[in-house]
Order: sequence, then C-alpha cells, then structure tokens
Amino acid sequence: MPSELRVRGGWRWVFLAVALTAVIAGSAVGGSGSHASEASGAIAGEATLVDNASGLDRVVVRATGLSAPATGQVLRVWLLGDDGTSGRYLGDVIPDATGAVAFTWDQPAGENLLAQYSQVTISLESGVAGVKPAGTAVRTGKLDAASLSQVRRLLSRWPDSRYGVATVPGLRRQAQIARYQAWVLREAAVNGDWDTARRKAEQLVNLVEGRRGQFYGDHNGDGRIEDPGDGTGFLPYCWGALTQTQFVYATASDEAYASQAQAVQTPVTFAMTSAGFVRDVGLELARSKDPYTIRDLAGHLVTAASYLLAATDPVGEPDLIAILDDREMTSVTARAQALVRIDLVEVSR
Repeated sequence: MPSELRVRGGWRWVFLAVALTAVIAGSAVGGSGSHASEASGAIAGEATLVDNASGLDRVVVRATGLSAPATGQVLRVWLLGDDGTSGRYLGDVIPDATGAVAFTWDQPAGENLLAQYSQVTISLESGVAGVKPAGTAVRTGKLDAASLSQVRRLLSRWPDSRYGVATVPGLRRQAQIARYQAWVLREAAVNGDWDTARRKAEQLVNLVEGRRGQFYGDHNGDGRIEDPGDGTGFLPYCWGALTQTQFVYATASDEAYASQAQAVQTPVTFAMTSAGFVRDVGLELARSKDPYTIRDLAGHLVTAASYLLAATDPVGEPDLIAILDDREMTSVTARAQALVRIDLVEVSR
C-alpha cells in the first residue's frame, strides 16, 4: 500500500477497497515484530502471549538489566487491562547474576489472555500483592491501542464467525478438518467406496465455502447438505484475516508492527489458493461417476489439503514444514502471533 494511505493514529476508508480486492504479497518485514509501549527508555525485555492448553493462555516474560531488590522489596510481574485500572498479579521474579529474569505463567482455566489484557509490567513492590501494581514500575510495555480491537478479532474473538471463534484459531481448526476429510476420501477411493468418496468431497467443498457461500450445497445428490466445519467456512475466515490485518496495518502507530500485520497476508493468500483448488476439485469429484476420475482427484485433494494446513499452521509436522520451507514462507499462525509480542522498556525514574 502506498505510504500516503497510511495515517498514524487513524485510517482512511480507501484502504478497505485494497483489503478486499488485492493482497500485498511478498512484502518485506522490518523490525523485530514486537511493539514497544509509550513509556520512554531502552528496550530491555519482551513479553509474549503463546498457546499452551488452549489459545494464548500463557505469558512468557524475559527482561534484562534488573537490579536485585533491597531487603523487604520484591519484583512482581503483572498483566494489565487496556486502561491499566484492572490487573492480575502473576508472581515474583529474582534476577540472576547478570540482571536477567525469565518467567512463565499459565492461565489456570486455559482462557485467552488477549481477551482481557494488553499490558505487562514488572514493578518494585513491598507488602502483600494487590490487584494491580502499587509500587514503582521498572519495565513496562503494551500492545498498540489503535489496532488492538482488530488484533483481538484475529486471535481472541471474531464476532462474525458462527461461534465467535477468532479468525486464526478458526482457520487452524478448519484446515485440520479438511486434511482429515481428504485422507478419509482417498482411503474410500482406494477401496472403491465411491459413495463415501463423493460424500467427503461435498463436505470439503462446504467446509471451504461456508454456509453463506455460493457453492454451499448438496453436490453428490443424496438429498443432504453436509459440512464437517463450523459453518463459517475456510474462505470467509481468510477474508476476515485479510481485512483485520489490513486494518492493523493502516492504524498501527509503529512501522515495524504494521509490517508484521501486512506479512500475515502472504500465507493467507497461499491458503486461499489451496482452498480454492480443494473446492473446485471437490465439486468435480462429488459429481463424478467415473472410478478412475475419483481415484485421480482424491490424490490431488490430499495434496491441496496438506498445502492448506501448512500455510495455516504446520503443527510441527516435517512434511508440512517442508512445504513452507520450499516457498520461504512462514505460516499464518506464526505471523499472527508475532502481533502479541510486547517490548518491555526501562522506565525512566
């Protein structure tokens, strides 16, 4: 997008047309991908929200240059809400001989931390911990306030999806289901179970399209419309990701953060291309009566579904990672989660 369309602290409606009609592919990514808070001082640490038992339910905090607290004092780690008035005490940390700390905390119920918190602080305290810092902040950082709502749609909650599932978790789940259905389809084709193969092809088409899609329907002619997904559709989730990251790109107050949002669009585009192939081949297979055609197309569907999952999240599988490596690409999930890394800066006192 031309630089004149970027507006710090706001956005222009013109970028919407760009978000919905074109994707900027292969964009260069600058900076570390994290976003510093508005506090002054040098970057001296990082806080990262990551997946553990569920989505973004773990915070990992690393900081450097800290002094050991005096007798009667402690260094405490906090998560804070958007306005800083609500918080959650996570625990105390003790710097090592070099002044570094490493701290990990898991949400006991596996709840998404991004839904409620957007700031991390390390403070020097004394006495019993309350609900928010009462002492002096020594390290602090927060996510970009202007683009936070769209980052939450991307990774915490997307109200437009059927069950309120966030865009990236929705993509991951639909991609996993698609590959499994493709495997079942191929097995049915190998065994000559043509009815099952055609039924699974219909399911793949509908999972990709979503219940509002043009090609959502009964494609194998058995009188039923089957969809193993959540009804939102893989392609609508992709459009959500493109729109949300374009909003973040346009509103972010930090250029490196904006570039990280833009970089999500490249693997999303690759996933959309793969999903379109799955849909088109699935339509042909669901309507076919020719065993040779069904067997041939079944293999292509497995390959395309693997590409779709790799682009979304390779989940540590070597074959899927190789697909990304061959294209020098990073997955949607990895790119998007870079948007919830927070630079911790030294607070001037």
